[in-house]
Amino acid sequence: MPTGLLSKIGIDCMLSKGSNGLRGDGCLYELSTSHPIILTPTRLRPGDYVKLRLWFPDENSFSVIELAEVQWVKNEWIQIELLLVSPKDQTRLRQFVATDGNHVPTSASLGQQIMIRA
Repeated sequence: MPTGLLSKIGIDCMLSKGSNGLRGDGCLYELSTSHPIILTPTRLRPGDYVKLRLWFPDENSFSVIELAEVQWVKNEWIQIELLLVSPKDQTRLRQFVATDGNHVPTSASLGQQIMIRA
């Protein structure tokens, strides 16, 4: 991965499904320090790259999304587009979306998006 795309900010996020797509409650933190520093969403700008750790409800494991792009930030809400997702994690996300027969709208051209409250 080119060094310009390396994320310096991580987001831990508990996933859920909302009426308009995937949602999450999360926490932003600095990745480039030895001790995690909690950040506020105001630290992010559209076009910033982040790394995600997505936790699924009722599971003890998580998926790591190596690269995601910030689409917009408003107050405590952040819209994230997933850019680099392993095939295993893509399958896991599809299975999560498909549970309970609910369909979460996604755009094939834009990829999977998640709205996160941090």
